[in-house]
Amino acid sequence: MPSYGPEVLGPPPRDLEQKYWDPDVQTMDPERIRALQDERLGQLMRKVFDIPVPLFRDKLTAAGIAAPEDVKTVDDLRHVPLTVKQDLRDSEAEEPPFGRYRFTDPRAAVRVGTSTGTTGTPTISLWTRRDLWIEYESSARTWWRYGYRPGMIATHAHPAYLYGGGPMLSGSYEYFGMLNIWVPPPDTDELAEQGLRFWTRVTPDIPFMGFSTGRFFEVAAKVGIDPKDAGLEFKGMPGFGMGKGMPLMTAGAECYAYVGGACGQLPGAHINQDWAVVQAVDPATGEDVPDGEWGDLVVTTLDRDNGLLRYDLEEACAILREPCPCGETTIRGLWGGRFKDLITVQSKRFQANEVEAALRNVPDVGEPSLEWQMVRPGDDVAPLKVRVERGTGSSADDGEVAGRCAAAIAERLGIEATVEVLERESIPRSGYKAARVIDA
Repeated sequence: MPSYGPEVLGPPPRDLEQKYWDPDVQTMDPERIRALQDERLGQLMRKVFDIPVPLFRDKLTAAGIAAPEDVKTVDDLRHVPLTVKQDLRDSEAEEPPFGRYRFTDPRAAVRVGTSTGTTGTPTISLWTRRDLWIEYESSARTWWRYGYRPGMIATHAHPAYLYGGGPMLSGSYEYFGMLNIWVPPPDTDELAEQGLRFWTRVTPDIPFMGFSTGRFFEVAAKVGIDPKDAGLEFKGMPGFGMGKGMPLMTAGAECYAYVGGACGQLPGAHINQDWAVVQAVDPATGEDVPDGEWGDLVVTTLDRDNGLLRYDLEEACAILREPCPCGETTIRGLWGGRFKDLITVQSKRFQANEVEAALRNVPDVGEPSLEWQMVRPGDDVAPLKVRVERGTGSSADDGEVAGRCAAAIAERLGIEATVEVLERESIPRSGYKAARVIDA
């Protein structure tokens, strides 16, 4: 008889006082980590040629790589051509629905999902039970770093159904052993209130609503709910706001949903190197950029049923290798956003979230939520045009508020901005990702 039972739904219990979720891996000697990566990369390369996986096999042979043995170590990855999301879209279009880049028969998978499609046709992601286990174990390392423990109550409001992010986060919480409260994204005030009122009954220890956090605070003010009664005292996550960029926590659901996690002691997120090779690459040469410099985020997944080889997410990444006082021995990664989303004005390049960070320093526009937009610049010399809604508690006139916002942007980014102050409810709301950059 096979051995099965309720214990297979989650991991073996840990000592709640131990420092790491998986100490053997998280403190592994770097030479052993590299040897493990080389071994698992070899397995991936053999699959490309033996299964075969036509998209990657054809890329390799066109580059003069005729056999798995031609890529012996991680250092040899620089000879492997990059693959971008458009390659996946084209492959799915040429041989629908799953394309020619799968390592596993789709009928061996247990979950299907799609990307959001914000940058083009959504691609299809597939996960086997093993793929999900790798994601859940990866996320567990992060939750443990944050101080989360089994038995806590966690909540979120990610979209569901075909979008892959919501089921992945819910599954990771449940695997870890937390009570998972998954409420709908606040697409309407009514849906937001539904979540808020449930939280006043079953109050989460860990409030995390992602991009929609502000909407819940705004609706709480409308319906007279104290956010504290719903457990919405926002607590920043370790590593956020430490230096330039954000910790490299995810590489996208189609690639690696939980590629790393921040410890909070140094900038960046510790990368799960046993299950991925993460590089910051110059896309023009395919070579790694120097440590600490921005390059394209390139991920090669390891030990999965559904893998990706040298997948370029076309997002900014920097690798940090100096030893971390937390004791983990893996490299760390910083995420700098999508290169295509970078704004250039007055000879400065920045992300929209840097403007948001500046505006958060202006109390006149922060309550109950910060609602703003900027117009994509048409030239490099004109002032940046920003629209921001007045906060409910501000008594300053529009000119004063606009001046404070412009000064905050100038201080943080070193650019001139013209700010238009609007009444509340002037900017369209979103239950997930608000449109912060608009065309004139």
